[in-house]
Amino acid sequence: MFTDHTLIIINVACIGFLLTMLITLAAATRMKGGAGWAALIIVTTTVPVYLVNLTRDLASDYFILFWFPAITLNTLCFPSLWFFAQSRYEKSFRLVPRDLLHLILPLVSLLASIVYYAPLTAEQVEAERAFMEAGNENLPAIINDIIVFGQFFVYFTFIFLYIRKKNKFLQNNYSDSEYLETKITQRFLTMFFVLFFVVFVAYAINPRTDAWLIPILNTVAMAYLVYCVVSHSTTAYTNRLPEADADQNVPTVRAEGEVERMKEICDTITRYLQTSRAYKNSDFSLAALSVETKIHSKNISTAINGYLHKNFFELINEMRIDEAKHLLRNLSNDYTIDSIVAECGFRSRSTFFAIFKKNEGKTPAQYQKSEL
Repeated sequence: MFTDHTLIIINVACIGFLLTMLITLAAATRMKGGAGWAALIIVTTTVPVYLVNLTRDLASDYFILFWFPAITLNTLCFPSLWFFAQSRYEKSFRLVPRDLLHLILPLVSLLASIVYYAPLTAEQVEAERAFMEAGNENLPAIINDIIVFGQFFVYFTFIFLYIRKKNKFLQNNYSDSEYLETKITQRFLTMFFVLFFVVFVAYAINPRTDAWLIPILNTVAMAYLVYCVVSHSTTAYTNRLPEADADQNVPTVRAEGEVERMKEICDTITRYLQTSRAYKNSDFSLAALSVETKIHSKNISTAINGYLHKNFFELINEMRIDEAKHLLRNLSNDYTIDSIVAECGFRSRSTFFAIFKKNEGKTPAQYQKSEL
């Protein structure tokens, strides 16, 4: 489909793009949050494969030098995604000794390549390169393919089952910005699944597509990751911003000027929230409020805690509950509880009922009945 010259250009361009994006994201996030680590997984598990493609296309003697890291690292892609998913959904996640079991299959692939290539002469290695350049698969490549294909289905099955299990817990125990971060992680993993599925289908039809399709699709994945950072830079894939909680120690006695400043900030953010009704967005966060009002998030937290004696999420949820009460008093046949949940910015019925009962001391149904 492509000439060797075109394939070389594609691989060089993709390597350059991926490395540039990795450096950019690492610098922007300081490797805190998901973006830098997701980028690192993409680069370390794929760039060696592109180097194999380059040396294969160039008929280079360095082909065999890049083969061994490539054959090992690409089998580490799916275990890395599994650990990545856990780290994004569990704040206390740490690697433990039993996680070394995930290295067994990568080691099998590496050992198969060593046993196969070690006895070969330089001429025989060149013959292997030419054999694979023609679109054929030798034994190490076949073993690697079987491992990677198997990992794809097994690991993604466990990843999506794990995410499904965690979602209900997250709705009730994570802040809005943390919940948004996990949802973006879920979309990123889903996109990865789709891209890999496309790669495997194409590879099954013609193995030589690995020379151009995989690099292109991985640049798409990296571009999507950068998009997530840019479009959600204050709420996801970056350092988790300090969001005040109810346990924050706030002095009860403050200077008059400080109290006045807190009142001014609270008036500003309350006015913005009432005017924009941004609280009806389930993904709305303290960081987003900071951007819209041009007030630092720490100052907002301090003002809400010190002047209103509540935290950011309590303030937002109070506004959502007030909106819900208004809708309940005017509930019509075509306006259901589920509609109210979505309209007011709650992520689920269970979250809505729990917060409503906590704030009002009665269920939505009891409140509606009392207002009739």
